[in-house]
Amino acid sequence: MELGLGLSELLVLPLYVAAILAIVLTLTYRIEIGIFFLIPFISQQNILNYINQLPLGKDINDILFIAIIIKWVIDKVKAKESLLVKTPLNLPIFFLLGWTFLAVWWGDLYFENAVQLSWMNPRVIYWKNLIRIPLLYLIVVNNIKNPDHKKLIVFLIILSILMIDRGFYNIAQWRDYSHYTDDQKIGGLDQSLGGNELAVFLAMYVVVILSLFLHSRSVVLRVMLAIPISLTYYCILFLFSRSGYLAAVVGCAVIGLMKNRIVLIGILVLIISWQSLLPVAVQERIEMTKTEEGYDGTIQQRLGMWEFGKEIISASPVLGAGINAAHFINITPEGFDGQVWHSFHNAYLQQAVETGLIGLGIYLWIFASMLVIGWRLYATSDDWFDKTLGLGLLACVLTCLAGNIAGGYWNYLSVVGYMYVLAGMVMDSLLNLEKHQVTTPAKKEKINKAVEVSHT
Repeated sequence: MELGLGLSELLVLPLYVAAILAIVLTLTYRIEIGIFFLIPFISQQNILNYINQLPLGKDINDILFIAIIIKWVIDKVKAKESLLVKTPLNLPIFFLLGWTFLAVWWGDLYFENAVQLSWMNPRVIYWKNLIRIPLLYLIVVNNIKNPDHKKLIVFLIILSILMIDRGFYNIAQWRDYSHYTDDQKIGGLDQSLGGNELAVFLAMYVVVILSLFLHSRSVVLRVMLAIPISLTYYCILFLFSRSGYLAAVVGCAVIGLMKNRIVLIGILVLIISWQSLLPVAVQERIEMTKTEEGYDGTIQQRLGMWEFGKEIISASPVLGAGINAAHFINITPEGFDGQVWHSFHNAYLQQAVETGLIGLGIYLWIFASMLVIGWRLYATSDDWFDKTLGLGLLACVLTCLAGNIAGGYWNYLSVVGYMYVLAGMVMDSLLNLEKHQVTTPAKKEKINKAVEVSHT
């Protein structure tokens, strides 16, 4: 996000002071302050980068996470409550934390290096950044209980998406999109988000806004939500990412099947008539995927990367090559001499390469658990906002799974961080709902007994 007119640089000191204040207030007052401050910057890390040159500026995210965890422990000890509520995601998350930590060890051994569990080891740094993603779920599910706080978090997510939409538009408005050329693809607006990653990110979370739009009974709110929905799909369209297109279609299809058949009809019309409805540049981007001459260069590169990855999996199917191994492997697809990649452009294959089939299985276990809790909340709750969260998470996870077929993004905090936040809110709402369903019959029985006693 850039504010323009030189204002971004003017906000460096106020942003730094706000971050320090958020950390202090988190530790001394309310944990929610740190969480609310953190949420917008999950996808807007480039804003926090402005304070990197100030004391501890580059570590502000880590410090904020630590402050939140410390306050979490303090609050639970004071209240004499369990640190962790029991949820279906706890076990796979703990397996993930342990398995990926072990993958730091055997990653060094795989490349015949000495095992170094120091902060100088890039694998340890990668693991530290990786575990922040599931920690978001644990933080939210154990500390965000107020429905109004959940609504505020959704608002902050929507605001963050709007800022990204604005950043894209500021670049795209000066470009000619009458026809597609490779140099029209826009790079990252965030340090972790290139064009494909950004398209998948937007496709994942616009379905949450769409779910909110369809569940809301307020005309004013619907009109307001139509703005980020329209802008976000516009951005996805002109990011020219085929992974983004697939993810967007899958997300809308889920919403259509589960909530509103009109959305599903719109997708069918688009699939049938895309050559007349879509802009010419987008048509050209889709058509170049496969021609009479075969697949285009980027598809051939991916196919070559996948074959390369399959060989590594065959050699070490259980353990893999170690965490963040793709960064240390010169991926050279056959037929593309001189071109080297450090990603397999497929999250499923890359996860199996790095952490073995067991690691891939743990990730799929987590995603399957998210789908289950999303469906359960959507199917059983009578509250419109809870149903919004349940359907939003369900569509978001399936969109993520589709978008990662031709890209490896589910280990990026800036891409999937909000999904874990949503899962935490969904799980808390589901726990509250199930608690209510359990206690209500008991209360009724108690009342009936009291009535019988009074009659006698």
